[in-house]
Amino acid sequence: MAEDTPNELTSNGPTSNGPMSNEPTATDASIPKGLKGWLLRRAEAALRKPGRASAELTEPGNYHVVLQLIGGRPILVIAIISEATGLDLMSARDLAADFPVVVVSGVSEASAERVVMRLQKAGAKAVVGELLQDQ
Repeated sequence: MAEDTPNELTSNGPTSNGPMSNEPTATDASIPKGLKGWLLRRAEAALRKPGRASAELTEPGNYHVVLQLIGGRPILVIAIISEATGLDLMSARDLAADFPVVVVSGVSEASAERVVMRLQKAGAKAVVGELLQDQ
């Protein structure tokens, strides 16, 4: 029967600097306390807050918008995607990073053209496509 040596007990016990220690982690230390920490937490919450999609950009129909290229002003493109889909800014950024991607689907031709026009003004390349119908 093997016995535990004192080195094994101290290296794995609660006195080590492992996950069971009470020392702050890097994420705890990086968030300041007080007003500045509160402002940072509020800003992060605002970025993750989902919004509502604009009604003029989401009229029901049989068209979709495909983002093919982000272009030179990605922040504006992300803001337009967020407005058109109702996604929060972080989710819109993730969606825009995976181009070519369908941004909105099941919208009218007029709504799809409005989204494409706004994306193109922001420097992106986007096209309108018609949804395939099963017959």
